Amino acid sequence: MSKKGLLMNQNIVYRSDIDGLRAVAVILVVFFHLFPEANPGGFIGVDIFFVISGFLISTIIFKNLDNNSFSILDFYFRRIVRIFPALILVLLSTFLIGWLLLLDGEFKNLGKHIIGGIGFVSNVIQWREGLNYFNSYLKPLLNLWSLGVEEQFYFVWPFVVIICWRFKKYLLTIIILFLILSFIVNIFFLFSLENLNFSYKMPVTRFWEILFGSLLGYISLYKKRDDRKIINNIKSFLGLSFIILSLIFINSGKLFPGFWALLPVIGSYLIIDSGQNSYINRVFLANQYVVYLGLISYPIYLWHWPLITYNKLLFSDQPPLVSLIIVLILTIFLSMITYHFLEKPIKKVNKKFAAYTLLSVSLLAGLIGLSGYIGIIKPYSDQFGMTEYSIAINDWNFPTKNLQPRKFLDTDFYESKDYKEKILFLGDSNMEQYAPRIERLLSENKNIEKKSIFFTKNGCMPIKNVRVLNKPECHPFVNNAYKFSENPEIKTVVIGSLWLSYFDNNTKAYYQNDNFIEYLSKSPIASDKVLNEFQLSVKKLVDLKKSVYVILNIPRGDGLQPNKMINRSLVGEKFSLNSANLDKDEIINSYDSFVKRLKNVVIQAGAQVIDPLDYLCDNDSKCPISFENKLIYKDSGHLRASFVRENVKYLDFLILDNKMSVSMDKVE
Repeated sequence: MSKKGLLMNQNIVYRSDIDGLRAVAVILVVFFHLFPEANPGGFIGVDIFFVISGFLISTIIFKNLDNNSFSILDFYFRRIVRIFPALILVLLSTFLIGWLLLLDGEFKNLGKHIIGGIGFVSNVIQWREGLNYFNSYLKPLLNLWSLGVEEQFYFVWPFVVIICWRFKKYLLTIIILFLILSFIVNIFFLFSLENLNFSYKMPVTRFWEILFGSLLGYISLYKKRDDRKIINNIKSFLGLSFIILSLIFINSGKLFPGFWALLPVIGSYLIIDSGQNSYINRVFLANQYVVYLGLISYPIYLWHWPLITYNKLLFSDQPPLVSLIIVLILTIFLSMITYHFLEKPIKKVNKKFAAYTLLSVSLLAGLIGLSGYIGIIKPYSDQFGMTEYSIAINDWNFPTKNLQPRKFLDTDFYESKDYKEKILFLGDSNMEQYAPRIERLLSENKNIEKKSIFFTKNGCMPIKNVRVLNKPECHPFVNNAYKFSENPEIKTVVIGSLWLSYFDNNTKAYYQNDNFIEYLSKSPIASDKVLNEFQLSVKKLVDLKKSVYVILNIPRGDGLQPNKMINRSLVGEKFSLNSANLDKDEIINSYDSFVKRLKNVVIQAGAQVIDPLDYLCDNDSKCPISFENKLIYKDSGHLRASFVRENVKYLDFLILDNKMSVSMDKVE
């Protein structure tokens, strides 16, 4: 929609400075992804894009409705011709490179995201998968979330405007009302429900940014404005200042979009509103080189992220500087090719014919993605004995078939058949990983009248008042779990977690009680409060005459991920292994003091400690990553279900009534 010809066809004056602003936006995004530490706020470029898009598209709709020349079909034909050529090319190229580099499970996931990209629902898929924009490994199409938001807006907005056009004098009020409602929803989900992922990627919480552009489009066409040169220069200066302030103060640690997004949104609004003759717009944004980058900004945005992702994959997440520079050059080169040899020629073709052709090709691209997703097309890695690694990544079994869903105070949990003695397993997914072994023991020992209850939630630290940003369900889950554990029928409580993961910067777990709020990764005081809170909870259960066991950390780290045990290459030897057993002493040292203090707190509270290292590491202080030629771990912090079912015996005594030490066989 940034092309001069398209805007001229709609009797709207082309503004080169807006393409210049688009260039600024894409530069910020690309450099944020390439050099996040040097440009921590660069992701606000997407917010600039939203305002620009809302202004341009809404202005065209308003003007055409004024001229009685607006056609829904023509509008969508133009959107298809604008969006699909580069999108289809990038999706198919990403699929081809993925076929060369990815393992089976990774390739299937790519196929799903190609379908989502074609259907403009990438943001919804990513939200359902719990993908964090700032911390998502190996997602070559992660950047398509914003395209999903934008196109979802345009699935709705033209119809809203048409319906409201007969009440044109109220249209401005309607735009402002929708804008405010969307902004309020954004604040509600971000602050009240602490759901960062939903607020960041879903349309209802992002539409207000596009509507800022729509608001400006309406005002520019139908309202008188002060067009004095000095006023416009002040607007552009303020707008640029707001964007600079955004880069200074906004980073991935902020609750975003929220109120922070007002800075880049209002800044973009002011720059566009200042007009093409204001000094900054005329001299900088309308510069021919900046404008050219704006013209190819859409293919730049599409190309850069798959290239960055595959570059990380080839260099194990630590690509050298020279490779990042090559990615940048390749992004610009491919975008120029896409613009000159694909986008521009297609715009000269009959719009209706081009639109139907592109829809047909997009359907084909979607079918190719589907073929990868359901396994009809297999990745190249299957020819190199990588199947075991793909199987390991997907080797997870929770809930197991004998566990039935139940509810307690609106919180879901699972339990097995109703026998006399109840054992409660409480925690996060690290507790869930033991379910296959528990199920096997119960099924093989029919005479044992015990019920296993799994009151667990993935990504929730089982300690009261510990909250996790983007997981609002954690706080009520933990409170309800401990209330449930007080049931007199429950004689044994086993608490397990990947405790140390909640102290990682990316997890964004924090302790909140009374007036104290601190991230666990940043505050030693917070960890003290966490331990004290946990000790009180455990002691209460012990005082209720329950047998309480706490499972400490299993080994963790990126080196345990099957997909990171493989060196990949586009040339020469495509796949080679890079893995080694872990050193127990190094693991213990990496635990710092928290696990040691956790162990002491548990013992002081009267509970017993189960340390997986006593089992998962051998007599030579080595912690194997494989057993009987099969990998032990499914990812950086979870054991494989098949390994747990057959070999993890350190919880057997809970079911078999043996002493704890009897089951501590070693993996050797």
